[in-house]
Amino acid sequence: MEINAEANPQESSEWFVKYLNRQGDWLEKTRGNLMVAATVIAGMSFQVIVNPPGGVWQSDNCPSGNQTNVVPVCKAKAGTSVLEYSSKRVLYLGMIVSSTVSFSASMSLLLLIISGLRLRNRMIMGILVTFMIAAVLCISAAFFFAMALVGLFVLYVVVVVALVDDDLLDGYYR
Repeated sequence: MEINAEANPQESSEWFVKYLNRQGDWLEKTRGNLMVAATVIAGMSFQVIVNPPGGVWQSDNCPSGNQTNVVPVCKAKAGTSVLEYSSKRVLYLGMIVSSTVSFSASMSLLLLIISGLRLRNRMIMGILVTFMIAAVLCISAAFFFAMALVGLFVLYVVVVVALVDDDLLDGYYR
């Protein structure tokens, strides 16, 4: 088809159909890669929930009752996260929520891929992309929340900035 020639609408639509068919084939071929990525993300998210930063209480550390018959509230029960009731509760909850969303998105992605539905369907493809983006963004957010929880976020930023070559940056600002 020439650039200056008038395009035949029939040829354009045939080209587009062939293009979409090739894209569907590409997604069918990368199904295994999507499964591996989703499995790794699900494993990382699961591990954050099971073994949170700071660990979990190993035994009950509850105050005993007093004479006024008031039942004490036990916040340090065995198996609960140490950071759950600390001053960093907001960071902890952010990490837990983002990790839970990441786990849910990656497990949904795995179930959708394993179900055997044809991945050429545009809606299925859109759902796969949305789930993968949500899983990657949320596991990244969980990483940064965890870094902030253990106090290494500032150290991480300093190391990344220190690794940047000053000569490379000088070339951009001249």
